[in-house]
Amino acid sequence: MSIRHPGLSPVGEPENFEEYLLRVNPSSASLAMLAKQPDGGPIIMLNLLRFNPRGDASIYSEYVKRAAPEVEKVGSFVGYYGRTLTDFDPVFGFDDSWDGVGLVVYHRRQSFIQLQNSRNYQLAIPFRTAGASRRTLYVLRDNEQLPGAATTIGELDASRESLDSANGEVYVLDLLSFTESGRSKAFESYVQAISPLLQQSGAVLELSVSPETPVLSEAIWDYCMLTRFPSLESVVALYGNSAWKAVQNACTKKMVGRLSVASQAVPIPTTTPP
Repeated sequence: MSIRHPGLSPVGEPENFEEYLLRVNPSSASLAMLAKQPDGGPIIMLNLLRFNPRGDASIYSEYVKRAAPEVEKVGSFVGYYGRTLTDFDPVFGFDDSWDGVGLVVYHRRQSFIQLQNSRNYQLAIPFRTAGASRRTLYVLRDNEQLPGAATTIGELDASRESLDSANGEVYVLDLLSFTESGRSKAFESYVQAISPLLQQSGAVLELSVSPETPVLSEAIWDYCMLTRFPSLESVVALYGNSAWKAVQNACTKKMVGRLSVASQAVPIPTTTPP
């Protein structure tokens, strides 16, 4: 009998307030598991945010305003924050159920645990609870065995600079899981197949990293990719391209799960969302 990971949150809509909390705030068991893991280097805490009400960050921004000083105290910074794009053709497969994407860089995972124990940070949590109806929180880490990308989490941490985000650029986040057998080979083959198509469209694979630990997530993922496109039009052109569709159809047969979110960089609501 398998044991459910403490970082997995319920799927579907909540039926009561207790179930609502399970979709917004990580459990004490999930945080305890994270605190016990080896603290071997910098991480990114991936945030997917669904605001309450949908598309309105006004309540959530009150949490951000109060949490930001505590986030800065532990040496964290936002590597990327974007507003999700929801008007693509459904055939492209983008998940439009999210409102925001955040990549927050922590020098060590203990910095994140230290933040959770801050009294001032804890006082901000009620605003987060009220301002979000669903969150995904996932630890991402570098993996030297993955296909190369333009940057690494270690390089982001060392530079203390956010990812480039020129006006009009689009970032596509992909979380992928593959069948147990031949998982790493399937991912490597997928990246090799899409790389020339990305290059032709002017896109850059910014990050290729491992989703290590679900802190609050509906699913467990094997790989995470973040791709930067020069424009909305370039995304539409590539995803409508027959060669791209053929690659996706062939590789999807080896996947057991996929979550893709497109976004454009915007100012963070009020300031920094941990």
